[in-house]
Amino acid sequence: FEFRLRVTLGPGGDLMLTSRIRNTNTDGKSFTFTFAYHNYFSVSDISEVRIEGLETLDYLDNLQERQRFTEQGDAITFESEVDKIYVSTPTKIAILDHEKKRTFVLRKDGLPDAVVWNPWDKKAKAIPDLGDDEYKHMLCVEAAAVEKAITLKPGEEWKGRQELSAVPSSYCSGQLDPQKALVFDSGYGVELGGEFLPGF
Repeated sequence: FEFRLRVTLGPGGDLMLTSRIRNTNTDGKSFTFTFAYHNYFSVSDISEVRIEGLETLDYLDNLQERQRFTEQGDAITFESEVDKIYVSTPTKIAILDHEKKRTFVLRKDGLPDAVVWNPWDKKAKAIPDLGDDEYKHMLCVEAAAVEKAITLKPGEEWKGRQELSAVPSSYCSGQLDPQKALVFDSGYGVELGGEFLPGF
């Protein structure tokens, strides 16, 4: 297969990642994969963060063998470990950091799912490159296509895109006024038949 990644930094600081995957097989075989941009956001305190845009949606809970549930409440907040795959998600998701009065805005296209992850205290201690208390200051929200794998016939191409921006805000995401992007870390990964190929 052929993978292409285009990175664009807008004049206002918005970061856009556009990925293209083409099936270049010459043997006539189809090519199946899942995809996710692994965005790790730096936050003031995970207990002061909320996500808007995923409320009332169905999700698969990786902590309960991917059982399907429906999200309850007006927004997603954090009090313990979270590892969920939200399905059929909107094109815009907001991550609000109350203490820093900052909102990360994630816009996406071609990526119907969103993965939300924070390891919390016990699992954080088992992750070699994560300090014991660093889970308090990070949140992973991934634009993804994982519930239903993508299949390309020879010659076919898939395209996925995400745009990240950080804006000053109150606790109300309706007051968004994009100005600049500020992301702790962003990468991508493609999973092929159970083998994960990490990005940058």
